[in-house]
Amino acid sequence: MSTRLGFGCAPILGRVGKKDALRALHTAYDNGIRHFDVARSYGFGEAEGLLGEFIADKRQDLTVTTKFGVVPPRNTRALGLAKSFARGWLKRLPGGQKMVSAASRVALANRNYAVDYARDCLEESLRQLRTGYIDYYMIHDPPSSEVVTDELLRFLEDAQRDGKIRHWGLTAESADMVYSPTASRAQAVLFEANLNLLDRLPVPEGEGKTWFVSRPYAGGPAGLAESAAQPAVRAALAELGLPRLDDNQLAMYFALSMAGDRGIVIASMFSDHHIRQNAALAAEYLQLGEQGKALAKTILRYVAAGVPQAPQTQPPAGALPTSD
Repeated sequence: MSTRLGFGCAPILGRVGKKDALRALHTAYDNGIRHFDVARSYGFGEAEGLLGEFIADKRQDLTVTTKFGVVPPRNTRALGLAKSFARGWLKRLPGGQKMVSAASRVALANRNYAVDYARDCLEESLRQLRTGYIDYYMIHDPPSSEVVTDELLRFLEDAQRDGKIRHWGLTAESADMVYSPTASRAQAVLFEANLNLLDRLPVPEGEGKTWFVSRPYAGGPAGLAESAAQPAVRAALAELGLPRLDDNQLAMYFALSMAGDRGIVIASMFSDHHIRQNAALAAEYLQLGEQGKALAKTILRYVAAGVPQAPQTQPPAGALPTSD
């Protein structure tokens, strides 16, 4: 069972339609994935409902993260037509996927971290997910610690005491936020960690905290290959006795190592091949034992020290690109 791997629902009912989303969710569950990451804003406010439909008869077997703070746009007929168009024709055009991503960022630019809004979001998430509790309730992309008021923290603690959430946390877009006083109080933190970000990644610390790591393959195959070839990375792998990892192994193992023993890596994966491959990589990582646990810290140590050159160990030919 891939307990260290989570399924990222961000594309659901945005660039991925209902049929393909349900197929991917079933494939993920059948391959042992038991954590699902969603947000009130995903799918323009509709992804939670689809996930709730999927988990209705499986709730006791899995955990769910959802988030509040990013305000979904109103679901109108025009928006529905735009989503269908984006999934169909626009993203096939040169640069179309970037256009879709840019449009999504504009549509989801509104933020609200007020207690009344957080309370409304929690009740709506519980209803959409068809559950009596949420395992991890996250403050979504707070721009600074200032928006996380004492009143908001009291609301989260009260919701936890009332059994509506099991843990509260936040998503962090920067190392500064990961190291902020707010994050130090949080019971869970989700942040992006991949080989493209080696020069600005924090080292997760904190007893009892759950670390979620997202987008392990950010940058795509070309960017991943370039990052994996960095002298600091190759030197760290040589020290650990792991010089022959291919790029996909390295990316997933690094993310799992960053997440730590209790953490989960969140990957958005919607092809059967990528789901099975990632589940297999997560299982293989466990076989590394202490080598795997030391991987991220060893790479970051070499990055911090600076490495002029390292063995030019090339990844095996034929390594398959993997979706994040």
